[in-house]
Amino acid sequence: NTYPLGGYTGIDIGYSADFIPLKDLSRLGSGSDDDTQMVFNTLSIGKGLFYNVDGYIYFTPFNQHNDLQSFGAQIKWAFYEMTSAPIAFSVSAYGGGANFSNVMGVSTLGGDILATVMTDWLSFYLGVGSVRAIGRFVGGTDGITNVVEDSVEDILRGHSFLGVQLQYSRFYIAGQVDIYTDTFYGAKIGLRF
Repeated sequence: NTYPLGGYTGIDIGYSADFIPLKDLSRLGSGSDDDTQMVFNTLSIGKGLFYNVDGYIYFTPFNQHNDLQSFGAQIKWAFYEMTSAPIAFSVSAYGGGANFSNVMGVSTLGGDILATVMTDWLSFYLGVGSVRAIGRFVGGTDGITNVVEDSVEDILRGHSFLGVQLQYSRFYIAGQVDIYTDTFYGAKIGLRF
């Protein structure tokens, strides 16, 4: 969310859908030509802490049928708001993990800086950052690699993102595009109080 939660009193509850193109992942494992998208949902809870610092946790709900579990946390600090224009700057740090059908696990750590142009009901934001991801891929007959042994990949990549958020009373809807090596899309609805 682009607005700070407002110190000790602010709470944010959101539900998001993220769209990951499987064609970009098909070069892993058996190298299938799957060009569909994987969609997974995430529930997030945010709490204003102090001095425009907000903390968030997120996880996938247990009722999903796509064998994906993910979880993580983020801390964000809105460190500067211009007085002459509706522009604010924030930094964030985050970490998380995901498990795909017990054949692939990923843990991530990252940080971003973002700029936001906001009005009372609409905001646009963009940012850059870096993320480190460590993936573990299970090998063997029940695995996804072409070898018997498990494989581990450790990468550090820069990324960028941009998004828009519409706010109505306590409710909001947002859309975001994340560009890592591949491009991901997401949408979120939420409530702040």
